[in-house]
Amino acid sequence: MKVGAVQERWHPDAEEHLAALASGVRAAVLHGAFSVYQTDSVREAGGWPDMIGEDITLTWALLAEGRTVTFEATAVAFTAVPTQFRRFVRQRSRWARGMIEGLGAYGWPLLKKHNIASHGIAINCLFPWVDLCYTFAFLPGLVLACFGNFAIVGPLTVAVLPLNILLSWLMYRLQRGVYEEMRLKVRENRWGFVGYLLLYQPIMSPIAVSGYAQKLLRRPRRW
Repeated sequence: MKVGAVQERWHPDAEEHLAALASGVRAAVLHGAFSVYQTDSVREAGGWPDMIGEDITLTWALLAEGRTVTFEATAVAFTAVPTQFRRFVRQRSRWARGMIEGLGAYGWPLLKKHNIASHGIAINCLFPWVDLCYTFAFLPGLVLACFGNFAIVGPLTVAVLPLNILLSWLMYRLQRGVYEEMRLKVRENRWGFVGYLLLYQPIMSPIAVSGYAQKLLRRPRRW
């Protein structure tokens, strides 16, 4: 019995690279912009959970029961992109909170399975720590470096840029191949790509941290 899921972008950089891996092995550990579930499978998994990240939690519940979730690259769907920064912050912090809820419910059972799904869950477990380090160590270190203090961030930091560019280019090529197969046009925006490389992570990590904090502080859920 199989359940199909479609993956578009969710988490900065690393989540997209995981989607590329998923497209190669025909497996998915993530929810997507558009997902198709078998009704009987959803019912047997307990139905839709009362969580802000109900889609990712349901996907992990199915994986915990040993069901197969497949990734279909050519089933293209796009998320609704907020036109206001405030709504963008609310959306992305909500997604981060949803991931924490899913990990709390099914993270450990999936990690113990030692399969492709457990590797994906392990990567998700790293995201909060990466976001915390980036927000409270790297970004302040970057500010200090601007004033000549290289205690945290130094000239060698730029050595990671080629890797980031390579991974982003790889994702672009993979997605472009899918678009060409479906006769969809990829709009080229070189300056937008540069802005994405330089600014997306500094914006996204603090937003994700705010989502984690909302969960830990048990703040009211907002959609």
